Amino acid sequence: MENDVISMETIHAQAAGIDVGSRSHWVAVGQSEQDVREYGVFNEDLFMMADWLEEKQVKTITTI
Repeated sequence: MENDVISMETIHAQAAGIDVGSRSHWVAVGQSEQDVREYGVFNEDLFMMADWLEEKQVKTITTI
């Protein structure tokens, strides 16, 4: 079985997507594996997520 890679054109470089879950949130700010992180759902986790998004200069967020 081959791994298919799906590539998409970057429309807004300062945007992030967040998959909001009940046990964790997955955040993507780019297309590489280093640009995807998993965070917990507690306040400390959310503050760390906010710090990372600020560090990446994210201005727009969408949730899925």
